[in-house]
Amino acid sequence: MLISQILAILVFTLMFIAIIIGKVHRYIPALIGAFITLFVVLFITLQSSEAVFNVLNLNQLFHFNFWVPGQEHIESHGINWQTIIFIGGMMTMVEGLGEVGFFRWLCLYVAKKVNYKVVPILVTFMLLSGFLSMFIDSITVLLFLTLVTIELARLLKFDPVPIIIAEIFAANCG
Repeated sequence: MLISQILAILVFTLMFIAIIIGKVHRYIPALIGAFITLFVVLFITLQSSEAVFNVLNLNQLFHFNFWVPGQEHIESHGINWQTIIFIGGMMTMVEGLGEVGFFRWLCLYVAKKVNYKVVPILVTFMLLSGFLSMFIDSITVLLFLTLVTIELARLLKFDPVPIIIAEIFAANCG
């Protein structure tokens, strides 16, 4: 094994143990592990400033076509900043919508429209899951929908597992 592989396994193991212990919030060991991994990859493995700049791909941020999409495709030879900025923006939007209670309101509104009956809730939540997954990451949609589904299941006294499974399949299709 190469030294970089041993270091990567060590960083991953230590990060995973820190997350399992739970003394600090999960994002802290994840960020520390990410920075240590970047350091290992960029400065120990690559050992070339030109290779580091190729991987970071910072020049991509200064192209006009990066910020204004058009016909011309931008080649990516390293970090794809378009994807990272897109995911960051989507997570910010979803967090804001979650904080104001949009997803909970939407699910309860849909449940009210079908008179809180289980089978129509199943169908409408499947459709809602598939529709929202077209615009928002499916895992995020499932997190919000699952919470509301479980809450409704407790109130209406039905088994939430079939509805959650149906939401998962619909979100994957969406």
